[in-house]
Amino acid sequence: MNPSRAELEVAQAQFGLHPLILGDLGEHRQQPKFETFGDHLYLSIWDVDRGGVESATTDVDLALIWNGEVLLLIQRGDIDEIRDLDALLAGPGPVLVDSPITAAYRVLDAIVHDFVELAAQVEGDLDELEADVFDNRVHEDYQRIYRLRRRIGRIDRAATGLSEALRAARQEFEAATADRPELRPYFHHLELDASGVAELSANEHASLDALVSSHESNVATRQNQDMRTISAYAALLAIPTVIGGLYGMNFKNLPLLRWEYGWVAVGVSIIVLDVVAYIVFRRRGWLGGAAENNGGEE
Repeated sequence: MNPSRAELEVAQAQFGLHPLILGDLGEHRQQPKFETFGDHLYLSIWDVDRGGVESATTDVDLALIWNGEVLLLIQRGDIDEIRDLDALLAGPGPVLVDSPITAAYRVLDAIVHDFVELAAQVEGDLDELEADVFDNRVHEDYQRIYRLRRRIGRIDRAATGLSEALRAARQEFEAATADRPELRPYFHHLELDASGVAELSANEHASLDALVSSHESNVATRQNQDMRTISAYAALLAIPTVIGGLYGMNFKNLPLLRWEYGWVAVGVSIIVLDVVAYIVFRRRGWLGGAAENNGGEE
């Protein structure tokens, strides 16, 4: 894990690695890919972070380099996120580790399995967010939405790269298992799982984009409702303000100005107008309530 340049050069001299492989191993965060260099097969993928509250892909690169005799596993990244490959290879699994190709399968199977679980977790989170976004009683958590969007984006890129790399390695896996035909269904199943995760992640990405659009529409709707509510209350306050302003101008011919109970009539008129306006606004849903069918808009 995290080998130095000197250690990589020792491995190159010992196993006869191609200089291009050495160049890739010296640079962190290689794009997932599969290549052949003579009798060496080189597979580079991104690993999965299985811990934390919201697991996703990590910054760990995993390189598998093998031929008929040797499998070389190289990890680069945060020491806390690096996978314990020794325990993985020594533990129980669907295939007995007795050759480089079976060891490669054991590692790839564990990573693809983690991607499958991760995609299933994201699908559950996406379902919860969809329920929140389309429920008028809930104000969805926009921070959670954008965290999930970033998470799905990372998974989508990693899963797509993994799927393409395994698809490119299909013929080499078939050749490597020529004398072990019982292993071929395992690698075929592995490729299908990776392809399924990549497709699911792409669909989740598209679904979340639609969810973000719905969220933004909800925000705009709530802002419009807030503006209507503010305008409605401003109108309720404007009615007595305008009437009081008119009578405060001291015009001689204002109605009810010289009547003994004129101020009572004006006060009652203000109250009636405010009550009527309040009822109209309430029926239209401008004061925070739901608009009624016979009096609401749209």
